[in-house]
Amino acid sequence: MVSAILMAGYNNKREVKRYSRIVAEHYGERFIETEYRPLREFEIINGGKKERKPLMQFTLEKLFESELVDEIVIVGHRMLIEQHLGNFINEFEKPCRIVNQNSKIPPDVIECFNIINRKVRFNSVAGNIIKGYAASTAYKYKKHTLFVVSDSPLTTKEFIERFVHIAQKSQDQAGIILPVVLMNENKDKLDRKPLKLRNDTAYQLSGIKDNHGRQGFRLSSLMFVNPHLCDMNTINTAYSLRKWLSPNVQMKLFKITHNLGYPNVYSKYFLRKDLSIKEMENIGSAFFKGRLKLIPTFGEESTYDYDGTEFEYRSIANMIKPT
Repeated sequence: MVSAILMAGYNNKREVKRYSRIVAEHYGERFIETEYRPLREFEIINGGKKERKPLMQFTLEKLFESELVDEIVIVGHRMLIEQHLGNFINEFEKPCRIVNQNSKIPPDVIECFNIINRKVRFNSVAGNIIKGYAASTAYKYKKHTLFVVSDSPLTTKEFIERFVHIAQKSQDQAGIILPVVLMNENKDKLDRKPLKLRNDTAYQLSGIKDNHGRQGFRLSSLMFVNPHLCDMNTINTAYSLRKWLSPNVQMKLFKITHNLGYPNVYSKYFLRKDLSIKEMENIGSAFFKGRLKLIPTFGEESTYDYDGTEFEYRSIANMIKPT
């Protein structure tokens, strides 16, 4: 049994404008979100009738359904979540509490994780992770917990439970455990490219390899983390590098890896083309100051997250709604 933290945070208008410029400049896409993205509605077919369902409800349903999850903590806009999903949440007996994204991090929690205020603002991604974890029973017992993003509506209960089972077997070996999902094409249904790596782990997957023996991987909507076993002051920097195809992000990433003692990451990935998953684990472990473990797995649907572009909305809507 695990605690699940559903990350349903939101950006202020200034951040939304900045991100929309990045999306337009580097990805040629139009950003359409101006309100609270986790409540963006998608049309579904239920019993032959059309209905509309908030984005975060898709994932919330899976967490309520799973017998492996014994409690849920939602971090986001508390008032809007209660208004739109309060009745739905109250239908279940499973404990579920909502932590407001704009609430402060308790002083004892700041002290517990040695938080540096200038690196971890209370309403940042790292701040929300810490507040969500501190509101769970996992915090009391210093256990790993399952973090789930609220913008990946195609993630299945089966994928969540399969990952939890595997991650629990590795929780004594790593503070951060992430599934890396195999992609067999050069681009996915959202026109995104995978990260090509050699799979030198114990989790071997059958699938297409390039001429250098690499397979394509993308991150999913899940992570299994014990914040007591890593430096939480590094999380926001890592999150800012998630759009790794941006040239600016690539330069920042290679500078960081050079400072960590891995000066040849650029050549290994782009020239020699032999960067491996275990090498990525070592780099991540040095960065987070706690052991990182990557678990290759299947489940492409779990990688389709809605970041707020018009193209993503149309594509995911088509995948959700049966024809």
